Amino acid sequence: MPLQMADAPPLQSQFDRAAQLEASADWDSAAFAYADIYRTALQLRSVSDAVIALRGQARAYRQAGVVELAAELSELSYEIALRTGHTRDAARALNTTATILHVQQDLAGAALLYSKTLELARDVGDDELVALAAQNSGIIRNMEGDFERARELYLESIAAALRTGDARGALLAYMHLGMACTDLDTCMEANLYLERALEIAVHRGDRVLIASVQTNRARSLLEIGELDNAEQALDAAEASIPGDGNPGTRCHIIRRRAALARVRGDLDEAERLAVMALDAADKEQLVLERADVLEELGTIRLTQGRRPLALAALKESYSLFVAANARGYATRVEKRLDELMDPVSPAI
Repeated sequence: MPLQMADAPPLQSQFDRAAQLEASADWDSAAFAYADIYRTALQLRSVSDAVIALRGQARAYRQAGVVELAAELSELSYEIALRTGHTRDAARALNTTATILHVQQDLAGAALLYSKTLELARDVGDDELVALAAQNSGIIRNMEGDFERARELYLESIAAALRTGDARGALLAYMHLGMACTDLDTCMEANLYLERALEIAVHRGDRVLIASVQTNRARSLLEIGELDNAEQALDAAEASIPGDGNPGTRCHIIRRRAALARVRGDLDEAERLAVMALDAADKEQLVLERADVLEELGTIRLTQGRRPLALAALKESYSLFVAANARGYATRVEKRLDELMDPVSPAI
């Protein structure tokens, strides 16, 4: 017999407790808490609470690395919500499944589900979900090299986040938008968005995101030749990182310092920093960061006139980007390799 809606006593206190466990990264306890809520919701015949609890379990298991079970739970949440007319909850369950596919590097599957999520979220007017799904879709489009479409999705995410008052969501979307604009070589526009992201991050006192935004600002500033401002942004990023955390951001900072040294003509320092960034990426097994650093190292070695070493670095960079499904960045490196392999191409 199908579940029916009923007037049920609120389970809010149990949901609050489960959310606290989730926020503290106690994934096993959070999963068990959501499972208890699900069983209670079934007894109370409360469909909405049941599908929300299933979705919570799925999130907790995804974070714990139990992705197959997480996928099963989120799909069950979606099916129940869809069959009982809870379209908003169905959309949110679909988004959870998409994030699981994203974690599993099934970018094509994740992109499809994010797109479906976004359509449903728009239909039901769930701006919070629109902001999430649009931003996640944009991240995948960015990885694929469709920077224009990514730009459109980030703008939609920002608008939705601002409508709900989600400052952190808007901050992240502004940052990603700035990164996409840098990839599009519209660096003046990128700086505007990144400065807005920085304003929000500073207002929130979020040192981790201040560091990320400043590092991305440095990249766009380097592109337009504002070397001193780029160095100041990198200094501010490094000063903002708490303790020994954020290895990915630290790696990016060193990589940008290598680029800065290269542009200033200090090639020995540029190479030293690039090798240091490579070691940092290897230490934390950061594949995308290693690929990015190798691209910079290839550029440095080309500038040094060390063509065979440059080709080796760029070829490995290309292979790593392909392995990480970052087709847009792989294409960029591939074009450089094609130019270098052309016998009539210039040395640099």
